[in-house]
Amino acid sequence: MKRTAFIRAGAVLIGAGLCLSAVPRPASACNRTAGCAMDVLLEGHDMMVDGQMADNMRAAQENIQAFKRQQQADQAAGRTRPTPR
Repeated sequence: MKRTAFIRAGAVLIGAGLCLSAVPRPASACNRTAGCAMDVLLEGHDMMVDGQMADNMRAAQENIQAFKRQQQADQAAGRTRPTPR
């Protein structure tokens, strides 16, 4: 008798889980007609139009130049890492 009760309880739990999983919920991904890819394209376009992209590119180039200067200073001072084998 206990075995059948466990089987029934398990079947009820599985059935409840299936019913709950069938309930419509909002999607976690972007589900608009244009989609999230269009948002990314528009954001990139907006950055080009308002000059943020040029500012970010300039800042990135400055960071690269600063890194190269630091790397050259480290090499001149003999503070380089040994090359891995």
